[in-house]
This record gives sequence, C-alpha cells and structure tokens, in this order.
Amino acid sequence: MNISQENSQALKNPWVLGMLVFLLVFLSANALFIYLAFKSPPNLVLEDFYEKGQAYAKTEEEIAKEKNLGWSGILLTPSATRVNQTQTYEALITGQNSAGLMLDSVKFFAYRPSDKRQDFSADMQPSGHGSFVTDVSFNLPGSWDIIIEARRGDDKYVLTRRIQINP
Repeated sequence: MNISQENSQALKNPWVLGMLVFLLVFLSANALFIYLAFKSPPNLVLEDFYEKGQAYAKTEEEIAKEKNLGWSGILLTPSATRVNQTQTYEALITGQNSAGLMLDSVKFFAYRPSDKRQDFSADMQPSGHGSFVTDVSFNLPGSWDIIIEARRGDDKYVLTRRIQINP
C-alpha cells in the first residue's frame, strides 16, 4: 500500500484518510452524546409542581399587595462593620406621603448564605416616627443578607439588603 499525496487512489491519499477519521470521530461523539441524553434525561418535571406553583402565586400576590401599600423603606447600616462589635442598625419606613409609619412590629433578620446555623433575628424598637433601631453583633465575617419585615395589622413590608462584615 503506497500512501502519499501523489497517489490517485482516494483511500490511499492521507488527506482523504484524515477527513474520514475526523468524520468517524465526529459521528461517534455525537452518537455518544445522544445516548447519554436519552439515558439520563433532565428532570424538567417536578413531583410537587402544584405546590410550587401555588407558592409562586402566593409570592406574586404578596409582592402586588406590598406595592399597593405604597410603603418605602431604607436600611441605615454602620459605615464600618466589624465582627463581634455591637452596632446600631436603623430602618426608616415611610408611607405614600413620605410620612413615617407607626407599625405593630418590625423584625430584623440576618441570614448567612454560607451557613444557615448562624442565622438570627432581633426585634427592632421604635425610635421616632417611622424609625426603628436594633443593636446587633455579627459573630462571623463575610456576606450577610439582612431582611427587615415590618407589619401593621395584615399589611407586611419587606426590605432586603446584603452587607459585608469585616474581620
């Protein structure tokens, strides 16, 4: 067998052999991927789809209800946050006319995304018209998600913010 570029027989030409090998590898890889796709299909169907759908609809209703309230809020955090240092966090919550609200309860929730065992909460105390404060100490450095939940009767307003606690 004489393999060279000058050979006029197709199966002895290295370019033709290279193209055939490439085609064979390409088709084999595609066949393998098709086999794997049918062997382990993605789990696009949830077993509890109805419950998840109801929870999603409930969340949408709560967001719409919160928007209709016309409340707005801001969380004031210390400029330099440190571990194991008690600092004051203040939430200012106002109504439709930018007037401070008198609320039944305001809670401060701190969630650590990487370790839920470190999560904690505290009640916020009124310090003025629409102003609520609490003193909090974080025991670990890193990212924390802060959620302020304000309630008046059946009305609820949620304010969220991610903060960074320095070592």
